[in-house]
Amino acid sequence: MADVTDLCNDALGQIGATRITAIDDNSHNANVCSTFYSTLRDGFLSLTRWSFAETRIELAQVPIPPLFGFTYSYQLPTDLLVIREFNGNNANPTIPLIFGDAWFGVAYGVNYFKIEGDKLFTNDSSAFIVYTARIENPDRWGALFYQALTFLLAAKLASALTKDDKKAQAKLQDGLNMIHMASGVDGQQGSVVPMPVNDLIWGRFNA
Repeated sequence: MADVTDLCNDALGQIGATRITAIDDNSHNANVCSTFYSTLRDGFLSLTRWSFAETRIELAQVPIPPLFGFTYSYQLPTDLLVIREFNGNNANPTIPLIFGDAWFGVAYGVNYFKIEGDKLFTNDSSAFIVYTARIENPDRWGALFYQALTFLLAAKLASALTKDDKKAQAKLQDGLNMIHMASGVDGQQGSVVPMPVNDLIWGRFNA
Protein backbone atom coordinates (compact mmCIF):
# COMPACT_ATOMS: atom_id res chain seq x y z
CA MET A 1 0.00 0.00 0.00
CA ALA A 2 1.54 3.27 -1.14
CA ASP A 3 1.43 6.32 1.08
CA VAL A 4 2.56 9.96 0.82
CA THR A 5 6.06 9.13 2.07
CA ASP A 6 6.44 6.48 -0.65
CA LEU A 7 5.37 9.01 -3.26
CA CYS A 8 7.85 11.60 -1.99
CA ASN A 9 10.66 9.03 -1.97
CA ASP A 10 9.78 8.05 -5.54
CA ALA A 11 10.12 11.70 -6.57
CA LEU A 12 13.32 12.19 -4.55
CA GLY A 13 14.82 9.05 -6.08
CA GLN A 14 14.18 10.35 -9.58
CA ILE A 15 16.47 13.30 -8.94
CA GLY A 16 19.09 11.45 -6.88
CA ALA A 17 18.15 13.11 -3.58
CA THR A 18 18.26 11.54 -0.11
CA ARG A 19 15.17 9.56 0.93
CA ILE A 20 13.03 10.54 3.91
CA THR A 21 11.58 8.38 6.69
CA ALA A 22 8.31 10.34 6.75
CA ILE A 23 6.94 13.52 5.24
CA ASP A 24 6.91 15.02 8.74
CA ASP A 25 10.34 13.76 9.93
CA ASN A 26 11.63 17.39 10.03
CA SER A 27 14.52 16.69 7.67
CA HIS A 28 15.25 19.31 5.03
CA ASN A 29 14.06 17.10 2.19
CA ALA A 30 10.85 16.21 4.05
CA ASN A 31 10.14 19.86 4.73
CA VAL A 32 10.57 20.72 1.06
CA CYS A 33 8.31 17.82 0.04
CA SER A 34 5.70 18.98 2.54
CA THR A 35 5.86 22.52 1.15
CA PHE A 36 5.02 21.38 -2.38
CA TYR A 37 2.96 18.23 -1.97
CA SER A 38 -0.54 19.25 -0.84
CA THR A 39 -1.05 22.15 -3.25
CA LEU A 40 0.43 20.13 -6.12
CA ARG A 41 -1.91 17.21 -5.38
CA ASP A 42 -5.00 19.42 -5.14
CA GLY A 43 -4.08 21.30 -8.30
CA PHE A 44 -3.60 18.05 -10.19
CA LEU A 45 -6.90 16.68 -8.89
CA SER A 46 -8.64 19.88 -10.02
CA LEU A 47 -7.19 19.63 -13.51
CA THR A 48 -9.85 17.38 -14.99
CA ARG A 49 -12.74 15.05 -14.10
CA TRP A 50 -10.83 12.12 -12.61
CA SER A 51 -13.34 9.29 -12.17
CA PHE A 52 -11.89 8.19 -8.82
CA ALA A 53 -12.38 11.70 -7.38
CA GLU A 54 -15.92 12.39 -8.59
CA THR A 55 -18.58 12.57 -5.89
CA ARG A 56 -22.28 13.41 -6.08
CA ILE A 57 -24.34 14.72 -3.18
CA GLU A 58 -27.36 16.83 -2.30
CA LEU A 59 -26.22 19.93 -0.43
CA ALA A 60 -27.78 20.81 2.91
CA GLN A 61 -29.63 24.12 2.93
CA VAL A 62 -28.38 26.73 5.40
CA PRO A 63 -31.24 28.20 7.52
CA ILE A 64 -30.06 31.79 7.07
CA PRO A 65 -30.43 32.86 3.40
CA PRO A 66 -28.03 35.23 1.61
CA LEU A 67 -28.41 38.89 2.54
CA PHE A 68 -29.41 39.79 -1.01
CA GLY A 69 -29.21 38.60 -4.61
CA PHE A 70 -30.17 34.97 -4.02
CA THR A 71 -32.98 33.05 -2.32
CA TYR A 72 -31.13 30.05 -0.88
CA SER A 73 -27.79 29.24 0.72
CA TYR A 74 -26.23 25.76 0.83
CA GLN A 75 -23.28 24.36 2.77
CA LEU A 76 -20.42 23.09 0.60
CA PRO A 77 -18.52 19.89 1.55
CA THR A 78 -15.11 20.37 3.14
CA ASP A 79 -13.38 18.14 0.56
CA LEU A 80 -14.70 20.06 -2.46
CA LEU A 81 -12.16 21.20 -5.05
CA VAL A 82 -14.22 21.89 -8.20
CA ILE A 83 -17.97 21.68 -8.90
CA ARG A 84 -18.51 19.89 -12.20
CA GLU A 85 -22.32 19.75 -12.41
CA PHE A 86 -25.09 21.64 -10.65
CA ASN A 87 -28.69 20.39 -10.72
CA GLY A 88 -28.07 18.36 -13.88
CA ASN A 89 -26.23 21.02 -15.86
CA ASN A 90 -22.58 21.65 -16.63
CA ALA A 91 -21.30 23.92 -13.87
CA ASN A 92 -18.61 25.52 -16.02
CA PRO A 93 -20.06 26.28 -19.48
CA THR A 94 -17.62 27.69 -22.02
CA ILE A 95 -20.01 28.54 -24.87
CA PRO A 96 -21.16 31.85 -23.28
CA LEU A 97 -17.59 33.11 -23.42
CA ILE A 98 -17.64 32.59 -27.17
CA PHE A 99 -21.17 33.69 -28.02
CA GLY A 100 -21.34 36.96 -26.12
CA ASP A 101 -24.83 37.65 -24.79
CA ALA A 102 -25.48 33.90 -24.47
CA TRP A 103 -23.86 34.39 -21.04
CA PHE A 104 -26.96 36.19 -19.81
CA GLY A 105 -29.06 33.11 -20.54
CA VAL A 106 -26.92 31.16 -18.09
CA ALA A 107 -26.32 33.82 -15.50
CA TYR A 108 -29.93 34.78 -14.95
CA GLY A 109 -31.75 31.59 -15.95
CA VAL A 110 -32.32 28.38 -14.02
CA ASN A 111 -29.45 26.51 -12.38
CA TYR A 112 -27.35 29.62 -11.84
CA PHE A 113 -25.25 29.58 -8.70
CA LYS A 114 -22.40 31.45 -7.05
CA ILE A 115 -19.86 30.26 -4.52
CA GLU A 116 -18.85 32.58 -1.70
CA GLY A 117 -16.55 31.12 0.94
CA ASP A 118 -17.89 27.71 2.00
CA LYS A 119 -21.43 28.44 0.81
CA LEU A 120 -23.25 28.06 -2.51
CA PHE A 121 -25.91 30.66 -3.32
CA THR A 122 -28.72 30.04 -5.81
CA ASN A 123 -32.40 30.64 -6.50
CA ASP A 124 -32.97 26.89 -6.89
CA SER A 125 -34.87 25.25 -4.02
CA SER A 126 -32.60 22.19 -4.11
CA ALA A 127 -28.92 21.74 -4.88
CA PHE A 128 -27.49 18.53 -6.30
CA ILE A 129 -23.85 18.67 -7.35
CA VAL A 130 -21.20 16.47 -8.91
CA TYR A 131 -17.77 17.59 -7.78
CA THR A 132 -14.11 16.69 -7.71
CA ALA A 133 -13.22 15.77 -4.14
CA ARG A 134 -9.89 16.11 -2.37
CA ILE A 135 -8.69 12.49 -2.27
CA GLU A 136 -5.75 12.31 0.12
CA ASN A 137 -5.23 8.53 0.14
CA PRO A 138 -2.90 7.54 -2.73
CA ASP A 139 -4.38 4.03 -2.74
CA ARG A 140 -7.59 5.50 -4.15
CA TRP A 141 -5.85 7.10 -7.13
CA GLY A 142 -5.30 5.50 -10.47
CA ALA A 143 -1.78 4.13 -11.01
CA LEU A 144 -1.07 6.56 -13.86
CA PHE A 145 -2.30 9.53 -11.79
CA TYR A 146 0.10 8.46 -9.03
CA GLN A 147 3.03 8.23 -11.43
CA ALA A 148 2.25 11.56 -13.06
CA LEU A 149 2.17 13.25 -9.66
CA THR A 150 5.57 11.80 -8.76
CA PHE A 151 7.02 13.29 -11.96
CA LEU A 152 5.50 16.70 -11.21
CA LEU A 153 6.78 16.62 -7.63
CA ALA A 154 10.21 15.52 -8.87
CA ALA A 155 10.29 18.56 -11.17
CA LYS A 156 9.69 20.90 -8.23
CA LEU A 157 12.18 19.07 -6.02
CA ALA A 158 14.84 19.14 -8.72
CA SER A 159 14.60 22.91 -8.86
CA ALA A 160 14.48 23.36 -5.08
CA LEU A 161 16.98 20.73 -3.91
CA THR A 162 19.45 20.14 -6.72
CA LYS A 163 19.13 23.51 -8.49
CA ASP A 164 19.23 21.51 -11.71
CA ASP A 165 16.86 23.34 -14.07
CA LYS A 166 17.57 20.93 -16.92
CA LYS A 167 16.49 17.97 -14.80
CA ALA A 168 13.49 19.92 -13.54
CA GLN A 169 12.37 20.58 -17.11
CA ALA A 170 12.88 16.94 -18.07
CA LYS A 171 10.76 15.76 -15.12
CA LEU A 172 8.08 18.32 -15.91
CA GLN A 173 7.91 17.00 -19.47
CA ASP A 174 7.66 13.45 -18.14
CA GLY A 175 4.79 14.63 -15.96
CA LEU A 176 2.97 16.33 -18.84
CA ASN A 177 3.30 13.21 -20.97
CA MET A 178 1.97 11.05 -18.17
CA ILE A 179 -0.93 13.45 -17.53
CA HIS A 180 -2.01 13.05 -21.14
CA MET A 181 -1.86 9.27 -20.81
CA ALA A 182 -3.55 9.19 -17.39
CA SER A 183 -6.44 11.46 -18.38
CA GLY A 184 -6.98 9.46 -21.56
CA VAL A 185 -7.20 6.15 -19.72
CA ASP A 186 -9.33 7.61 -16.93
CA GLY A 187 -11.73 9.10 -19.46
CA GLN A 188 -12.54 5.58 -20.69
CA GLN A 189 -14.01 4.58 -17.31
CA GLY A 190 -17.72 4.25 -18.12
CA SER A 191 -19.94 5.00 -21.09
CA VAL A 192 -19.49 8.13 -23.16
CA VAL A 193 -22.23 10.59 -22.25
CA PRO A 194 -22.82 14.16 -23.45
CA MET A 195 -21.90 16.90 -21.01
CA PRO A 196 -25.11 18.35 -19.53
CA VAL A 197 -25.67 21.84 -20.91
CA ASN A 198 -28.33 24.44 -20.18
CA ASP A 199 -31.09 24.27 -22.83
CA LEU A 200 -30.79 27.97 -23.59
CA ILE A 201 -27.11 27.61 -24.42
CA TRP A 202 -27.78 24.61 -26.64
CA GLY A 203 -30.49 26.49 -28.49
CA ARG A 204 -28.26 29.52 -29.05
CA PHE A 205 -25.38 27.31 -30.18
CA ASN A 206 -27.55 25.63 -32.81
CA ALA A 207 -29.38 28.75 -33.97
